[in-house]
Amino acid sequence: MVTAMEATRFLPFLEPAEEKSVLDTAPLKSFAREEVVLDQNVPLRAIFFIEEGSVRVERQDRTQTALLAVLEAGEFFGEMSFVDGAPTSARVVADGPTRLRVIDEATIDKLIQSDPSFAGRLYRSIAAILAERLRLTSMHLDCLIEGIDFYSRIRDEIEAATAKLPQPDWRAGLISAVVDREAKPRG
Repeated sequence: MVTAMEATRFLPFLEPAEEKSVLDTAPLKSFAREEVVLDQNVPLRAIFFIEEGSVRVERQDRTQTALLAVLEAGEFFGEMSFVDGAPTSARVVADGPTRLRVIDEATIDKLIQSDPSFAGRLYRSIAAILAERLRLTSMHLDCLIEGIDFYSRIRDEIEAATAKLPQPDWRAGLISAVVDREAKPRG
């Protein structure tokens, strides 16, 4: 069986041997189905590489939970908090049995000590990843905005057509007209 580590490169500006070193020195953690990997709004500086399994990335807002993404072997998460040190922006839950490599500050610091130029290549790789994800988010927003515009136009057309229909009280108006007509003397 080929693992994600053998098949996938995810840090584009690192040499393959450097990326392998990052993954090999990162601790391995296992999670059961539905186990929370990390919670939302938690201070944490680590990048999680999915070696096996999958996770759901969810955003919780008061009483609602929105699914943002499902990530599978070879993908990763946590890079935003790793770079800026801000609390996590989403909750991540194992979608099934999952094994993750946890690339934390200690792992990175060891590699930087042996090669100071490593930091530049690592952060350039992370910047490229963030830029790609931002572009994808922008594309999704464009599609969402197009959809909203389309449904707004349809709603306007439906409202215009509805205005031309008899009003809800049309029966009462019809009955009044009939009563008025019958009340008039014939002749």
